[in-house]
Amino acid sequence: MYALVDCNNFYASCERLFQPHLVGKPVAILSNNDGCIISRSDEARALGIPMGAPEFQVRDVLRQHQVHVFSSNYALYGDLSQRVFEILRQFSPNVEEYSIDEAFLNFDGMDSNLDFNDYGHQMRNRIRKWLSIPVCVGVAPTKALSKVANKIARKFPDKTGGVYVIDTDEKRIKALKWTKIEDVWGIGYRMKKKMVARNIKTAFDFIDPMHTAWIKTQMGVVGLRLKKELEGESVLALDDVTTKKSIAITRSFPKKLTDYDALRERISTFASVCAEKLRLQHSCCQTIIVML
Repeated sequence: MYALVDCNNFYASCERLFQPHLVGKPVAILSNNDGCIISRSDEARALGIPMGAPEFQVRDVLRQHQVHVFSSNYALYGDLSQRVFEILRQFSPNVEEYSIDEAFLNFDGMDSNLDFNDYGHQMRNRIRKWLSIPVCVGVAPTKALSKVANKIARKFPDKTGGVYVIDTDEKRIKALKWTKIEDVWGIGYRMKKKMVARNIKTAFDFIDPMHTAWIKTQMGVVGLRLKKELEGESVLALDDVTTKKSIAITRSFPKKLTDYDALRERISTFASVCAEKLRLQHSCCQTIIVML
């Protein structure tokens, strides 16, 4: 069995950690040049503020509804992300850090009588208690199905309590019929258009045998693997963490910088973050490149 643990509105939740009075209020996070909305709380989403919208286009709405707007703080988000992953390693030694706010867990070799619903709630409660970061947990026999289970947990928090387990064929089929094709892991916008044109509108339509040849032609082996995963056959293992051969810390600034001290401060900060990542993977540095 696999679990996908996904932090809810991660950047906004990180800001709320140090400003708890913002819980329940609309929060939006801007990209590193304060250009676009890159994270929203549920309250901000309910106001119709779209993800990726340029800040100047929604400025009036932000002011009208008193949305709390923050510049991104990636050092904070990265630190809290690692703290979340460390907690997850208390529940399984097999953890794949899929993104800054998502991780896959594999439970192979663990107690076969494990109550995954209860185990998911334990993970969720511990992260909430120790870090005040809300998460949702989806558990299923494959990675792709755990993604589907996680979406259900996120969509129906009142019914699921933030945890949903797909452990029977009945649950799997029901979940696939509910999942829109564009919400399937690995289906992008262009592929979604092709599938809808072929009348593949849900994940359940995707696994119909009549589409197998077409999927092979359009998506190749990747599509066939995804199909097997949605059918309940695990073919995607956790990715091994590899040592990076290069580390880059890059940022855009809201305006041109000409002050030497301001540039020196930023270069020092980014160099410190880069060196920390270097030490974590026990590597040595041969070349340093600074680009302005």
